Amino acid sequence: VAAATVLGGGSGGAPGPAGSIGRKAGVVVSSVVRDGMAWRAGVRPGDLVLATSATVGQKMWPKTTLEGIRSAISSRGVMSSSIKMQLQRSVTTASTADDVAAASAAAAPSTSAAAISKDITEFELTLSRPLGINVEDGPDGYVIVTALNETASSPSNDISAVGIGDRIVAVDSSLGNQMWPVSNVAGLVSACTSRLPGQTVSLRFERVELADDDERDGGAAAGGVPYATATAVGSEAPSSSLQPANLAAVRAEGAQTRQALLSRCRDVLQKYTAQYKAQEVTPKVLLTVADKIVAALADSSVSPDAATLNLLMNAYVTCGKAEDAIRTFEASTGVSADGSSRPTDTVIESKTKPDYRIMPNLSALNLYTATNLLRAHSSRRDGFAARRVLAAMEGREDVVVNGIRAASWPRGGESVGDEDAAAAAAAAGKSDNWVTDTRCYNIVLAAASKMKSSSGLKIASDIFDSMVDPKMSKEEWAASAAGRPFRDAVTYNSMIAAYGRAGRIQDAMDMFRALKSCGLEPDKFTYTSLIKAKVESGDVDDAKSILDSMESKGVEADVFAYNSVIKGLCDKYRWYEAKELVTEMEWNGVRPDSYTYGMLMNGLIKAGKPGPALTLFETACADPRTINIAQNVQIYTTAVTAASMMGDHARALGLVSRMVGSGVKPNLKTFTSLMGGCLSSGKTSYALDIFGKISEPDGYALELGIRAFCDSGDFASATSLLTEQRDGRREMSGKQIMSSYDYTISSALKQRNYQVARDALTELINSGYIPSKKTFRAIIDALSLVPKRGQMRPQLTDDNRGEAEGAFDFMIFVLDSMEQRKLPVVGAFYAAVLFEGSRAGGLRKKVASLIAESKLSAAGGKRIDVSEAIECADEERCVGWEDILTNYQTLEGKGIALPLVRVKSDERSIRAVLTAEQKVSYGRRRRRRAAV
Repeated sequence: VAAATVLGGGSGGAPGPAGSIGRKAGVVVSSVVRDGMAWRAGVRPGDLVLATSATVGQKMWPKTTLEGIRSAISSRGVMSSSIKMQLQRSVTTASTADDVAAASAAAAPSTSAAAISKDITEFELTLSRPLGINVEDGPDGYVIVTALNETASSPSNDISAVGIGDRIVAVDSSLGNQMWPVSNVAGLVSACTSRLPGQTVSLRFERVELADDDERDGGAAAGGVPYATATAVGSEAPSSSLQPANLAAVRAEGAQTRQALLSRCRDVLQKYTAQYKAQEVTPKVLLTVADKIVAALADSSVSPDAATLNLLMNAYVTCGKAEDAIRTFEASTGVSADGSSRPTDTVIESKTKPDYRIMPNLSALNLYTATNLLRAHSSRRDGFAARRVLAAMEGREDVVVNGIRAASWPRGGESVGDEDAAAAAAAAGKSDNWVTDTRCYNIVLAAASKMKSSSGLKIASDIFDSMVDPKMSKEEWAASAAGRPFRDAVTYNSMIAAYGRAGRIQDAMDMFRALKSCGLEPDKFTYTSLIKAKVESGDVDDAKSILDSMESKGVEADVFAYNSVIKGLCDKYRWYEAKELVTEMEWNGVRPDSYTYGMLMNGLIKAGKPGPALTLFETACADPRTINIAQNVQIYTTAVTAASMMGDHARALGLVSRMVGSGVKPNLKTFTSLMGGCLSSGKTSYALDIFGKISEPDGYALELGIRAFCDSGDFASATSLLTEQRDGRREMSGKQIMSSYDYTISSALKQRNYQVARDALTELINSGYIPSKKTFRAIIDALSLVPKRGQMRPQLTDDNRGEAEGAFDFMIFVLDSMEQRKLPVVGAFYAAVLFEGSRAGGLRKKVASLIAESKLSAAGGKRIDVSEAIECADEERCVGWEDILTNYQTLEGKGIALPLVRVKSDERSIRAVLTAEQKVSYGRRRRRRAAV
C-alpha cells in the first residue's frame, strides 16, 4: 500500500483528493497492489487512514501523518504479527465488499462521473461578546457549530449567516491581524475570552456542501456523508465498519489517556518543586524529574498543555537550565522562543521509539509559560530576546530589537489546555486575562541590566520609560495609559542595578531619590542594589556608609548586602576590614554563607597569602556554627588551591580526602588545583594519576597534563595532546597551546632531547603560531646560556664541550626556522647564539661571526648600524646556517649568499648584542658576499 499526506480538498467548488472529506488533513491511500493482502482486505486508492493499532493491546490510536503511521507499523511489528487499520471512504452506499470495490473504482481518476465532490464555502464574521454560538468538537478534528442562540448574542451581532454544521477553522489574534487555526473547543474558548473589554472577535467559518443535488439528497437521509471502513488484520477479510460514533469514541479514549498522563506529570512536578523549595531535595533531583517527564511525553507523542509546560519550564529555570526551558517551550508550542516570527525546527524526540516526539500545540502558549520564557532569557542575560518576547506577548509586530522584528503571538490564558476551565470561564463571562503585567516588565528590565552593555542599558531605559509612574491616579491611567503596567519598587531596584553595572553612579542615586519621591519605601533590595552600584564604581567607603545607614532607616541588612561590601574590600586588598565586617555581621545576627568565606579566602590567595587562607578555612571547619558552610566544593577547592600554592601536595591531597569523606564531590577545578600542587612539589606521578581521573578535561587541565607528561619524560603523550588540540579539538585556548609548546620545548632542552625540541618548534611554526619573547626566554633558560647574577659560566672542557656544541647547533636551527617564515628573533636570543659560538670556538665561532655579518635589525626595534642586507638571489642555491656548519669545507671559497638574520632588539638587549658581536669579530669589514 502506498500512501501520501494530504492537506484536504479544494475550496470554491474544486474537488479534493479522492477519499478526502472536505479539507480535512490526513493520510490518503494513493495506490494498492492488485490481489495483494491489502487489496483482498478491501483497501482501495482514495481511502483515508483514520487510526492504527496501539503498539501493545487492542486500542486504536488516531493518525493524521505518514510519520505517525510508519512509526505505528514499525513499533507494532516488534510486539505483534498483525496490525489493525481503520480507513474511511466517502461513497453513496457501501455495505458489502462488492460495493466497496465499486466505490473505489468510482473514486479512480479515470471515472470522474461517479466521483463525489464537495463545495467548501469559506467566510469570516466579526462579532462582539457574547457570541451566542454553541460549538462541539467534531469527530474529524473540527470545531462544529451545534446551535445558535440569538437571544444570548450581543445585540450588535448578526449570526444569521451561520448555519448548524458549519466549521470554525480560525480565530484572529487578540493583538494584530493574524488568523490562528483552531482545532478544538478549548483553544477557541481561550482565544475568544482573552479579549480586552469591548474588543471584537473575528472567526473564519467553513461550510461543506455536496456538489450534485442527487448526491446531496442521498446523503441527507443519513444526516451527512456516510462512512465505509475496512479493517485489515493480517490477511483477513473486512470484518467491521467504523461509524462516526465509533471514531469519536476512539478519539475520546485517546484524549482521556492524554489528560491522565498530563495530570500525573503535573502532580509529580508539583510534588518535587514543593520539596525543592522546602530544601528537602537538591536541584539535581528536580532536574532529573523534569528530564524524565519530558522523555515520557516524547515517548507518548503527547502535546503538553499550558499548565504542564509551565511547571516544566519553572523546574528548568529554577535549576539553572535556561537552555532546556527554552528548548521545551519551542518543542511544545511550535513558536520561536526568541520572540521573532522565524519558524522553529526544535524537536524533542523519543530516545526509545523511532518517529515519536513531543507534538507542538499552540494552546500551550499562555501568560504563565511566556513569563517563564522571559525568566529563562533573563537567566541567560539575553535582553534582546526578552524584549522581543515581551513585544510578541503584546502583539507588537512593529518592535524591532537588534535588527530582528518581533512576532505577534495569539493571546491565551490560564485555562488554555483545560477544556472544563475554559468552558467555566466562558460561561461566567470572565477573561483569561492575558495582559502583560509589572512582573513581565521587571523580568525584561533584569535581563537587559545583566547584559552590562550600552545596548542592554538602552533596552532597560526604554522599558522603564514605558511604564506608568506610581503617582498616577487610576482615572488618569484609564484615560491615557490603559494597558501599561505601573512601576513598583522592583522596577526601580532593577534600574539602580543597571546604572550601577554601567558605572553611572549619579543616575543610580537619582533613581534612588525618584523611588522615594513617588511614595515607595526603599527595602533591603533597594539598598543592596545601591551598595552594589557603589562597589562597582570602586567607592567602597560610600558602600559601607549605606550599609551602616540601613539600621538607622529600620531596614535589616541581609547577607547579600554584607557580601557586596566584603567583596569591595577584598578587591581593594583591605583584608582586615573585610574580616572585621564578617565579625560585625555575625554580631548583628546575619550568618556568613559560603560565598562570604569564599571571597575572603580568594582575596587572601590573590594577595599571595595562601597560609592565612588555609587558617581561615580551618577556623570555619572547627566552629560548629560555620562547619556546614565550609562543606561545599567551592570552599574546599579554594583551600586545595592555597595548599598547592604553598607547594604542600600532602596537605592538598589530605584536603581532597576530607572533602570526599564529607560527601562533597570534587569538581574539575579541584582536580586541576591538586595537579598544580603536585607539579609544584615535583610529584609528577601523582599529577598524572589525577589527570587520568578527569573524564572531560578543560583547557587548563590539558595544559597541566602536558606539563606532567613532559616532566615525566613522556614527550610522545605530551605532543599527542598538543597535536589533537591543533587539529580541531580546541578545549585549549591559543594562549594555552602556545604556553604548552613553550613548556615542551623547554623540558626537552633541559633533558638535552634536542630532537623533541626541534619537532615541537617545527610544529609550532607550521601551525601558524609565532614564537614569542617567552619562547626565546624559555630556550635560553633551558640551555643555561645566561648565568645567574654573580656567577660565571663554567669553562669549556672535554666533558661539557658536546653540550655546548649541541646547544649552538639547536640555536642555529631556530634561526633557520624563523627565517623560513621571515620572522625576527629577539636581541637576547641573537646575542646568546653569538656568545655560545664564541665559547665553543673553532668552526662554530666562524659560523657565529658570519651570523653577525648577516644580521639585519627588524623594524620596530632599535636599529643598529648595519651594512646592506644580504639576500639570496632566486637563481642561487639558498643555504641555511645548519648547511653552512655541516658543509663548511665544501662551501668554502664559493662566495655563496649568507642567510639573512632578522633581529629585533630593544634597549635592554642592545648592550648584550654589541658585546656578543665583538666576541665573534675577526676584525674584517662586512662584505656583500662572504667567502665561506
